[in-house]
Amino acid sequence: MKLKPKAGVAFTCIDGFDLDQDKLENYQKKFINILNRLDVENKNIDFIVKNENDAKKANEIFSAENLDIIILVVAVWTPDALAISLLNNLNIPVIVFTTSLSTQTIGINGAQVISASLKELGFDFKFIFGEISEVKVQKKIIDYCFAAAIVKRLKSMRIGLIGYIPEIMLSLNFDIFAVKKVFGPTVVPVDFYKLNDYVERARKNFGSKIDSKIDYIKKNVGKVMVSDEVVSESLSFYYAFLELAKDLNLYSIAINCFPTPAIKGKTCLAVSNLNDEGIVAACEGDVNSAIIMSAFNFITGKASLNSDLIIEYENENQIMFSHCGGGPFSCASKMSDIIIDKQYEVKSGLGVYYPVKTGGNEVTIINLVGNELTYRMCILNGTSVALDKLTYYGNPINVKFKTDVADLINTIWNEGFGHHWMVAFGDYKDIFLEICKMLKIYCINID
Repeated sequence: MKLKPKAGVAFTCIDGFDLDQDKLENYQKKFINILNRLDVENKNIDFIVKNENDAKKANEIFSAENLDIIILVVAVWTPDALAISLLNNLNIPVIVFTTSLSTQTIGINGAQVISASLKELGFDFKFIFGEISEVKVQKKIIDYCFAAAIVKRLKSMRIGLIGYIPEIMLSLNFDIFAVKKVFGPTVVPVDFYKLNDYVERARKNFGSKIDSKIDYIKKNVGKVMVSDEVVSESLSFYYAFLELAKDLNLYSIAINCFPTPAIKGKTCLAVSNLNDEGIVAACEGDVNSAIIMSAFNFITGKASLNSDLIIEYENENQIMFSHCGGGPFSCASKMSDIIIDKQYEVKSGLGVYYPVKTGGNEVTIINLVGNELTYRMCILNGTSVALDKLTYYGNPINVKFKTDVADLINTIWNEGFGHHWMVAFGDYKDIFLEICKMLKIYCINID
């Protein structure tokens, strides 16, 4: 579900000095009017914070609002002690924003004084200088607000882990307590015995819904090349996962779909439809991928693609990303592009196949791997290249990069990044760079 960051906004100045404070009231109106048009919910303090009593009052108002972030607008010189009192015990990130209203307001100087003190006190903060009417300045504000809101949401999120990780992919290993300490989510283990109970109940209780969904799929996708029984089996898993998510209060699920023949090829349609439903579903028990896909969902409100790096095309400076057939319907260019056929690796069950035909779009591609002291994130940015046919049995998307792709591949493998890459349409690198700073995670960005 797309979130809307909630920001507390306070305008400050020093009392008892003539620093053109009269300019602040009109600037406050201008700033708030622009902020209201952005993708941020704001709680504006309707008075100028000039003294300790004002700071205490503002702090009490903010403390009752369940905010994601504070925007401190220091357009007129402000004592750092006043800012510290205002922020006392709020324990959320801060934007220190400043601009030059006149030669007398010297807000840029006051904001520097405040930022130096916040650094000493260990605050998560971002200093932003500029004019609020400029798009690049607005983007900096929005990106930092989203980063703060995502970090906060992760702390209350629950991830269901179905069947742990594949025995052939030890790099997907993780520590439940490390996930909680670093990112915040609670990982809820679910074994296959419990899953099977839910699947059996789904078969008994959701028969009519399964039949209706089969009819919908057959009428809307391009081709269905497996029997209704095979589709029905995968939809039984889909409704089982929905019930698990409801009963266990799960925002996302990481499914170890690799055991053969118990589950491989039986959950691809379920994973596809869960992501379209807003229940984030990651493949192969990859909890780290579930975290990234959830963050993408918070930003966009849409599904993302769970992918591997498949092959490079050096002459075109492109890389194909795909996975083995669990792509959300919503990531296809159109429903008629979708083919449902046997899962190609095990020649049973089914896979959801389509090429990503939409070209010219910015894409953000992220891998997260590691454990408590070794977490690392790689953010790739490129442009999608239209595919006119299915070039790989999965959900292939070709991406063109500025960096030489051979150098890119050497860099990411020498850094020890993992093999799962989450793909979202749009440029979100700055949000994730801020998230990594807040969580103190090693991160590199390549475009």
